[in-house]
Amino acid sequence: MNLSEFELIHRIRDQRRTAPDRVLLGIGDDTAAVRPTPGMGLLVTTDTFVEGTDFDTAFSTWQQIGWKSMAANVSDIAAMGGHPLYALTTLCLPDCRIAEEIDGLYEGMDRLIDHMDLSISIIGGDLSGITGPTVISITLIGETEPEHILKRSGARVGDYVCVTGHLGASEAGLRLLQYTRQQPDRSLLEPYADTIAKHLSPVPRVQEGRLLADSGFVHAMIDISDGLSSDALHIGHGSRVGLSIHADALPIAAETKAAAQTLQVDPVKLAMQSGEEFELLCTIDPNQVESLASRMADQTGLCLTPIGEVVAESEGFSWIDSNGIHLLRAEGYEHFR
Repeated sequence: MNLSEFELIHRIRDQRRTAPDRVLLGIGDDTAAVRPTPGMGLLVTTDTFVEGTDFDTAFSTWQQIGWKSMAANVSDIAAMGGHPLYALTTLCLPDCRIAEEIDGLYEGMDRLIDHMDLSISIIGGDLSGITGPTVISITLIGETEPEHILKRSGARVGDYVCVTGHLGASEAGLRLLQYTRQQPDRSLLEPYADTIAKHLSPVPRVQEGRLLADSGFVHAMIDISDGLSSDALHIGHGSRVGLSIHADALPIAAETKAAAQTLQVDPVKLAMQSGEEFELLCTIDPNQVESLASRMADQTGLCLTPIGEVVAESEGFSWIDSNGIHLLRAEGYEHFR
């Protein structure tokens, strides 16, 4: 590192924008201080990104790494139906990192915030040296009305299982990037720009999460960070219900299907496994799905697609395709497995 700890702290602080009035103290004191909004509940989440495990500088710029590390936290707040407001960033940096890379990291965070027109203030954090890979940990604080907080555990038998956006692109994008390690001709990636962008610079669904939470017709929700199959099971186990997913209903973009063909993989398998999608998976009163889908399309331009049903716990977890009924297993990413 070509700056001392305190020089880097001052550099990060000086690049921050003017904080809103609700931030009483930001970077520079022992703690940050904020003014809570009366009547609102606080939402607190944290995610850690480790170089070599969660990101690879061979594929990603530091701006993209900053964008994605912030996006992962924003998506958690979106899944609870909340507004993200405050971030604390902790960096563990090896000596090889330089100040310009850290500038890029924060620039990427700011780009996401601007792209989504969010009101997130970075109000503190921590810095440490490390004899190992770079570690980025962000704690994000948001708020929502207590009565609108959505959990994983509220699914009801008869609900439709629905998902925002399209599935499979993040995993397809990662595999395409990995493929170019063996086939260094980058022109192979040109037809799949949107698919790769979904992996490198995903956009969380904050506006959609608010719409769903405010409707009163969504009973359980989770963001797809570990993969559709894994996160669907989180809802099922948390709600003590069964789930039936229809493979032919999964929304997969044409470009992702083309990428799957190039990679010689089943697009349904990609959709089931793909983590870091940051789409929202939810269960909805079946009588309200059509109207909610219409409202989402009108207000955000995003699709809301029913992909299955909530069934009795005794019926278990299954997915159905033209070959029959199959056991739904967790096939997404899981640490320590």
